[in-house]
Amino acid sequence: MARRRRTPRRLLGAGLAALLATTGAVAATGQPASAQLNYVRPVEATWTDNAQPTRSFPAEDGTLPVGTWQDASGDKHTSRAYFTFDLTDYHGQRIIGATAITGERTVANCDKPRELQLWRTENGATAPTWKDAPAAVAKLADLTVSGPACPARYLAAAITDAVSSAIAAKQERLTLMLRIGEHEDGLQWGRRVDTLNVSLEHNRAPNVPTSLGVARIACRDDLFIGTTRPELQAVVTDPDTNGNGGGDQLRATFAWWPTDRPAERTEFQFPYTLSNGSRFQYTVPDGVMADGGTYAFSARATDQYGDTSAWSPECRFTVDTRVPAKPAVASTDYPAAPEQPTSGGPGIPGTFTFSPNGSDDVVSYEYWSWTGSAGRVSAGPGGTATLTYTPKSAGYQRLEVESIDRTGNHSATTVYEFWVRNTAPLVTDANPSGAIGEPRELTFAPGMDNVAEYTWRLNDGEPATVPAGTDGTATVTITPRRGGANTVHVTSRTSDNLPSGTAEYYFYLESTPTISSPDFMREDGSGALAGTTGTFTFAPGMPGVTEYVWSANGGEQQTVAAREDGTATVTYTPTEAGFQWIEVFSRTADGDESETASGYFVVASHAPEVSSADYPMYQEAGGPGVTGRFTFRPAGEGVTGYVYDFGDGPQTVAAAADGSATVSWTPRSYPADTRGWVRLKVREKIADIVSDETEYALVIGKLAPTVTSDDYPSSGEAGGPGVAGAFTLTAHVPGSTVFVYRFGTEEKTVPVGPDGTATITLTPTGAGDNYLYLSSRTDSGITSGEGVYWFPVANPT
Repeated sequence: MARRRRTPRRLLGAGLAALLATTGAVAATGQPASAQLNYVRPVEATWTDNAQPTRSFPAEDGTLPVGTWQDASGDKHTSRAYFTFDLTDYHGQRIIGATAITGERTVANCDKPRELQLWRTENGATAPTWKDAPAAVAKLADLTVSGPACPARYLAAAITDAVSSAIAAKQERLTLMLRIGEHEDGLQWGRRVDTLNVSLEHNRAPNVPTSLGVARIACRDDLFIGTTRPELQAVVTDPDTNGNGGGDQLRATFAWWPTDRPAERTEFQFPYTLSNGSRFQYTVPDGVMADGGTYAFSARATDQYGDTSAWSPECRFTVDTRVPAKPAVASTDYPAAPEQPTSGGPGIPGTFTFSPNGSDDVVSYEYWSWTGSAGRVSAGPGGTATLTYTPKSAGYQRLEVESIDRTGNHSATTVYEFWVRNTAPLVTDANPSGAIGEPRELTFAPGMDNVAEYTWRLNDGEPATVPAGTDGTATVTITPRRGGANTVHVTSRTSDNLPSGTAEYYFYLESTPTISSPDFMREDGSGALAGTTGTFTFAPGMPGVTEYVWSANGGEQQTVAAREDGTATVTYTPTEAGFQWIEVFSRTADGDESETASGYFVVASHAPEVSSADYPMYQEAGGPGVTGRFTFRPAGEGVTGYVYDFGDGPQTVAAAADGSATVSWTPRSYPADTRGWVRLKVREKIADIVSDETEYALVIGKLAPTVTSDDYPSSGEAGGPGVAGAFTLTAHVPGSTVFVYRFGTEEKTVPVGPDGTATITLTPTGAGDNYLYLSSRTDSGITSGEGVYWFPVANPT
């Protein structure tokens, strides 16, 4: 369905919505998803007057007189109203429903029965007058309304047949008249009405399907497909949309036939519908199409009302299921194996020719190389194609090639095997046993004719170029300054600017230092105690070492100078037990660095045992001001004392004869930031050795004051806003002298009585949930955790 283009939809919708709102009418909601209620306004709205029979009058403020009325001077007038609608936008469309809508603005006498009639008239060439009125064709309806409303702001009549007939007759205009019936000349029956409009529900046929395709290929000239069961595709659309962007539900019909036998046309209509803009796909069944046949395909769309589009332009295609022959591959630059090449090489391009090997419809070739290159080349006249391919390395290689015909059918694969000449230079080392930092003289000899220069680099260094001598060789001197594996990369280039392959000369320089320790790296595998200070000795793995760079367990690197004999000794004190490692590399005065050596060792634990009956591990106990005793027991013999920390700084305690110790601890406040958790850390001492750490986690009880109130209990609503209530506070921290409480934003205090309680008076200001926050403290500064007392306040009735 469509809407009038000349009137913006938002104005039509707004006008109809306003009319329905003011009249109390109910809008229909049962239309199909795409049904669109267009509110069509007349292109001409006039009224006539028997007292001025030759004149035509336009609507004033959207209203017109109908029947007999008196002017200010008492003269009588009889009027009829005419409304002309433009139908040209709706030609060729299905009219689903049409309703004429108006309303009464004023009524002469509400006690008189309504005689308002709707007529269809001839279409006049000019605006109607009383004297030159268009002839009445048919009475369409008596406009009535149920209910006592007067004036009746909503009057409607179904005029579907009249509108449909006019559109079917291709009339450009439709003229409707409102008049009073039998008592047209009676003053008591006169009234003034709103401009008549038409609510029009209409439907346009679907659009011609688009985006036709066969076997997932868009239709085009000279289309070939490689299957006798192709999938036909088309997209269906409809010009009718609703306000939400939806539209009619559509189904497609596909038709296909051999182009030389159109009488064998086959049609298939889909049994289901899809939404606007959907793609329909249908696979032609077996036995319908044959290789070599040319066929045509077309589609049309049908909407939910049965309106059908025209057939789409036909899409022609030819079925070609023949697979082309394997291609022939040839190259004079890189002849087929086992023939050995006398030219070419890595980096030197060669030409390969692909030919169709008897197939007459090859349009391209697809290839893959041994080194991962791949691509497609188009065939020229005769179906041949030429590929320029540059090998990346020497030795055996292969190209895999397939022919592709006009349909897209692929042939079997031809494997073309060939050899690539090794053109890399030869490298000779005059000092193969040289150490790190010692010069080496390298000689480069050509691997191909007419070499003019060599380009080389050591490891990841910058490349350098050296010219070749008259015999084609060149000599360079390198001084390796990195221990371990080293590589010299060399390429050559001829006087004709042809590149060679790459030669890689590898040599290894022993440079790794050794690590030893009488304290941590013992032959029996035992480990020193955590906290024990021991030594590591580094010995050089290359000459000229002046310093060592070392780190333990991946920590910060430290540098130590080497002695005259190239060794160095460092001290290390592990603070934790368990598996550990040390890493070190050496460095010469010239900045030459060795490889990194790693050493692994185990540090033995002698962390103490911690226990407490007052504050058990991982359990909530005690609280601020509640003293607890903690016992430390040694992990071995010789313990002289302990270092412990409750989070407020380390302290020490001497060990008893049996190596144990007991300390007392009184928390002074509840640690709210850790929700009561305290982590006690303890290390034992053996002479000057401090052990690894034992962590003992405990939870301090909050010991917040509790609250009771008969006026505002927590069990149910009581009191009300502005009603004071008494609250009794009870302290639980021994020696508490002050309660600190907050009800609202202001913090207040009240002394703790001899019995550990205090009573305060609070006046809630609001109903519902209320909260009292409170804690206690002693004169010595011990504070409890903060508690909260919730109580509901009744809502006043």
